[in-house]
Amino acid sequence: MKKRIILSATLFLLLLICFPTCKSNFDLQPRELFVTMENEFIQGNTSKSVRIINPNDESINISWYIDHPTSDLIRENRTKIPSLSWISLEPQWQIIPPKSSTLFYIYLDIPKQQKNLNQHWETWPVFKEEQSQFFNWEHTVRLHIDTPNKLPDDTNQNIVTIIMENIVLISVITIICIGVVISLFIIRFRIQKNRKS
Repeated sequence: MKKRIILSATLFLLLLICFPTCKSNFDLQPRELFVTMENEFIQGNTSKSVRIINPNDESINISWYIDHPTSDLIRENRTKIPSLSWISLEPQWQIIPPKSSTLFYIYLDIPKQQKNLNQHWETWPVFKEEQSQFFNWEHTVRLHIDTPNKLPDDTNQNIVTIIMENIVLISVITIICIGVVISLFIIRFRIQKNRKS
C-alpha cells in the first residue's frame, strides 16, 4: 500500500512538473483543405495556404513535413497519394514573431498521366515547432486532392499550333525567295550595264 502511494505521488509530481512543457505552442487554420482540379493538373502554387498562429510572447520556429494518413484515419472514398514528393509547402520553415501569424503555401507537381486522372487523394501536411521540449505537439491538416476527370482536348490547340508554325515557315521561305529574285535582278542589271559600257 505504501509503495502504491509513493508511486502515485511520484507520477502526480512528474505530471505537475511536465505540464507547462506539454502545452500547445501554436495553432493553425484551416484544419482541412481541398484542392480540386477541373480541366487540368495544377502545377506549382495551388493558391491554397495554411495559417500558423503564434499566440505566445516569444518567437517560434515552425517547419513541416508531409505524411501518409493511416488507413483507419483516412476519409471515406479517399486513397493515399502515390508519392509524397508531389507535394511541398513554402517556405520550408518560418520564424513567427510573438502574437502574429504566417502563411505556408501548398505546391503540387503531379505528373500529367492517364493513371493520375479522376483520383481522390488524402495526405497530411504536419507542422511542428523546431524546439526540443518534453512533449512536442504536432498539428496536421487534412489535404484532399481531386485530380481532373480527363485531360483537355488538345486537338484544336494542336491544329492552331501547326497552322502558326506553317505560317512562320511559309513567311521565311517567301522572304528568302523575294531576296533571291531581287539579287538576280540586281546581278542581271549590272551585267547589262557592263555590256553597254
